[in-house]
Formats: sequence, C-alpha cells, structure tokens
Amino acid sequence: MADKSVFISYSHDTEEHRSWVREVAEYFVKNGVDAFFDQWDLEYGDDLALFMEKGITEADRVILVCTDAYIQKANEGQGGVGYERTIVTSEMMGDAAQRRKFIPIVRNVEGSRKLPTFLGAKYYADLSEGSDTDAVLDGLLKTVLELPPTKPTLGSTLYIPENPPAEDANPIELDAAPDVGVGTACVAFNERFGQAFPGVRGIEWFEDISIIRERLEILMAAPLFYDDGHLAWWWRGGRNLHIDRFSEIEGSHFLMGHSELNVSRMAAVDQGSYYRCFVYLEMNADQPTGASEWGEADIRRWVDNFGYASEEFGLVDGTLPVSREEYDDGAAIVDGKPVDIRDRVELRSRYLAPYNVIIAPNCSPINNTTFDQEFGADMNKILRGESSLELLVEKIRRLPRRH
Repeated sequence: MADKSVFISYSHDTEEHRSWVREVAEYFVKNGVDAFFDQWDLEYGDDLALFMEKGITEADRVILVCTDAYIQKANEGQGGVGYERTIVTSEMMGDAAQRRKFIPIVRNVEGSRKLPTFLGAKYYADLSEGSDTDAVLDGLLKTVLELPPTKPTLGSTLYIPENPPAEDANPIELDAAPDVGVGTACVAFNERFGQAFPGVRGIEWFEDISIIRERLEILMAAPLFYDDGHLAWWWRGGRNLHIDRFSEIEGSHFLMGHSELNVSRMAAVDQGSYYRCFVYLEMNADQPTGASEWGEADIRRWVDNFGYASEEFGLVDGTLPVSREEYDDGAAIVDGKPVDIRDRVELRSRYLAPYNVIIAPNCSPINNTTFDQEFGADMNKILRGESSLELLVEKIRRLPRRH
C-alpha cells in the first residue's frame, strides 16, 4: 500500500482534458502515490458527495487542477467543483501545515487570475501545454512525498566589511529555543494524564470550569514538544493538528494553537494501556467577532454541511478583531484609514456552533486514517445528541495499536 495519497480535483472541461488529468493521476500511482480519482474510483450509482468528502479529508495532499472552467465553477459555487470548494475552504482553516495540504496546478488558463478566489495567492505548479515537463511533474511528486530540494552547504565569504562592528557592540538577542522534553511524547502524555487525572479508570466527566482549568493546566503545561514530536494532538476526523501552544484566556475560554475554545465540559478517558488515554472536550458556541459577515443562515449552512461552524480572523494587539483577508494582507482599515498590522496581529479562530475535540498523543489508535470519516461523523452525532462518548470510546477501544 502506498505511504502517501492524493485527491485530484478538476472539472470535466473536455474529453481531452479528462485524458490529460488521468495521465497525471497515473503518473502519481506509477511512482508510489495512491490517488483518489473519480475515473477509476466511481461507479454509476455511487454517492458523489461522499466520494469528494472522503477523498479531500483523507488524502495526504489535494491536487487542484485549475483551468478557466474550473476557476469559474469554483468562484460561482457550481457543480462538483463548487461543492469541493466548500470542503477545501473548511479544511484550509487549520494551521499552516494544513493549508499546505492543497496544491494548485494551472493548466492553460487564459485569464489574468490563474487561481480561484478561495486559493488566494498560493504558489502553484504550471502544467500548461509546453510547460508540463518531466521536471515540473517530478517537483510535484517530491512535494507530495515530502522530499525537500537539496540546499547547498553555507560557505564562508572572502569579503570583509570596511568598518567591522566593535567587539563591545550590543549583541543581537535571539529568540529562545522552545523547551524540548526528554523522552518520548507518548509516554510523557500518559504520565501527564496520570498527574492531571489521578485514579481515573474508564470515563470520568468534569463540568466545573475551575476543575477543568486546573486539570488542563497540568496536562498541557510546557514542554509541549519532545524528542520524537509534539506531546499532544487534537483529533476531529480528518482535521487533526499538533498542539504547539495551550493557554487560558479567561473564564471558560482557552487558546489551543490559534483556536479559541469555550469549554463547557470535559471527560478523561483511560482505556487501560498507556497509549490509549485521552481527553474529550466539548465547547459552547461563541458569537461572531463582527470582523466578517457571519449571519445565522451562514452558520446553519456550515453546521448542515460539516457539523460545526468556525470563523477565522486576525487579532490586533490582543484586542481588535480583523477579517482573515486583512490578516493575510497585513493591513486593516482602522478609523477609515489603512493601517500596517503585520507586527501586531496573530491568527485566531473561534467556533460559532457547538464543537468537540479529542486531545491524544500521536501514538494513539485514534490516529487512524481509515477511521477518520467514521470518527468525524460520530463526533457530530454526539453534538446533536444522536450518540454518546461512551459509544465512541467503545469503538476506539477496538482500534488496533498504532506502530
């Protein structure tokens, strides 16, 4: 079985274009990368929406073949391309690593805009006629396989500045290196879990926010990085991210990565083995920041499509919310004038409908791509009151150990 996989999103412009895209898909497969591809994975009567959702969420990378027709359909929300745009937009609300999952290919685009609006200014591969060389395809393959280009060793210069700085000049202060814990992340998480939830066996619920805060401070204290990786990840069925920071904002609000979590209750789960313990968090909905246009209809549509709704925004000086677009541009309109915010803004997101997530180490059986889709569906069912954490825990108990 291939170690890496891609999902190929494209529009059926012409039979010639379909054949060309198939050749690209075959190129990946012949070079050891599995491909979710409609021309060989779909049969008449199959659920097309399910195929698109499963492919986009489960594949390691998503290849988006941008033609003039594709760009128009994406921008206008038409057909399968429009539906895929909705899924991709949700997936791209993760951290930088998650956004890098999506790789645009430009194919014979005649318009001045080479990409649909939702892809912004992403760096793309040009595979237009005359440019679709083996070198470009090879570079694309190496990106999917996570093989970085070879960088030459830094040499020494023969040139000396005319006025070298004095020896007693003030040195430049470098940012301190992040704390790195000794040992493995999986064992460290289990030890932290025991310190935060002593005596817990099975499932224990917590609803007092002061107790929740106390236990999370123990579980998620620094260091959050160990010799073999991050202490913990958050898992949500295809939207799985390592946790590089965790702090209390105020009251029931916590900051995990760049996401604001309005925690309502928590469960500690110990399934007997050191690699099978985890924490379940459930969040109340927050109000939109007002930096973007989020109405009740928008929130309902997102919940209907994905089970939850989230707003991504920038926070200037820790107080002023600005839109995601202004965050990307590094400038915002303040009192009617454009203001440079590049050194003052950080990325944030908040959930506008109830949400839930599991915190567990990378070695957890939850880290199972074949379980992602079912896992995400079960988490949504818990939010709707159609299932329970207890039933999900029983499913997780039957998952194989991750090696």
